[in-house]
Amino acid sequence: MVRIDQCNKKVCAGAVGLSLLFIAGCGGGSEPVRQQSQPPRQAAGSSSNMQAPTLKPASVKPTPKKNISNAQTAPVGNPDDQFEVVDYVHNFEIQKPDSSAHSKDEFVAMLPAAPGVNSSSFSIVKAATEAEPNQPDPSFKLPDGFTAMKEAGYSQQGLPNRIRCDGDYSEMVLVPAGVSLQGVAAGDANAKPQFSVYQDAFYIDVHEVTLEQYRRWRSEMIAKKGKVPEPAGNDSQSANLPAMGVSYTDALNYSRAMGKQLPRETQWEKAARGESGFSYPWGSGRPLWQVTRQPGQIDPVETFPGDKSPYGVYDMAGNAREWCDDWYSKNAYQAALALSDAGVVRDWMGPRRAVEPSLRVVRGNQKSWEVWKRTGENMRTPPADVGFRCVLNLKSESADPEKAKPESAF
Repeated sequence: MVRIDQCNKKVCAGAVGLSLLFIAGCGGGSEPVRQQSQPPRQAAGSSSNMQAPTLKPASVKPTPKKNISNAQTAPVGNPDDQFEVVDYVHNFEIQKPDSSAHSKDEFVAMLPAAPGVNSSSFSIVKAATEAEPNQPDPSFKLPDGFTAMKEAGYSQQGLPNRIRCDGDYSEMVLVPAGVSLQGVAAGDANAKPQFSVYQDAFYIDVHEVTLEQYRRWRSEMIAKKGKVPEPAGNDSQSANLPAMGVSYTDALNYSRAMGKQLPRETQWEKAARGESGFSYPWGSGRPLWQVTRQPGQIDPVETFPGDKSPYGVYDMAGNAREWCDDWYSKNAYQAALALSDAGVVRDWMGPRRAVEPSLRVVRGNQKSWEVWKRTGENMRTPPADVGFRCVLNLKSESADPEKAKPESAF
């Protein structure tokens, strides 16, 4: 006979046909049924009448997680500046720029400038491809040696958004006229105080002058049997790297040979930070590199799409540090602010003469990504990591004889 250790009283009361069986298990005079901690014995008729052994939970060892990055070397640098590319849920994707195609899905998100506004709100600015195309200004003429890239469109003032220099085949982007912020309110002493500066429109190289471009110019100078500039300090490296270890004088001569100029410090900073004075070319947030990148690291130009300013200028936070045309002074911004008119300095060109002997301004920083940082380097003995890019000014320089006097290239 099968012994029933526990039953449901409702079942016992309702099952009349099996009353005798259930009375044996649920009888009124029987002891209360207790919860069994052991499993029931085997039923009669089974292959063994022995009591079933007590089952204990097996000790399961946790399966070790697979380290999917064992085959890769541990990333170096600041982990906050890196992100991992995964093969699921693609919310964002970094793509290499394609000048031949413009997506209608592109837009610019601008954080509100007013203090106290929730930073989760922003304004959406339509891409140029979604707006009505601007028409070229028929009265505007580029200097000889420069060609408008019509496919890039025109600004509201009718200026080409992009041009090409016929001398070194470089592409240049328009930085429109207007007021921008220079320096910082809180930061390095030589970058204070912050002030507003008005500048005329200018064009600036999309990337630093490469070794390929610099070598071609040296070859042309050799063919002319004139004074030959020194080779770049990294001349033995790949052609698409920025030319570095170039003296200020050689950089100046290169720019003049191409019909261009070296950028003034205010021009370089506006091209890097935009009118709003961002800390970085991409804004004021953390950088997003698709591969590990450290300050001072040198890569082929335009390697990092994230290092692009509001105007489309590459590699101003990273890659080579760059010459500017200004004499260096640690108190330059204090002197500039004294020249302000209604809080705005107009077309400031830096100190009129050398403050510290042979020191010219160098922009870009080898220790961090902030593009407001500035330093001075000896114009005749360039550091190994200093290169340059050029600008095309659309308005004649000041008639100041000290500034108009050309620096002796050779």
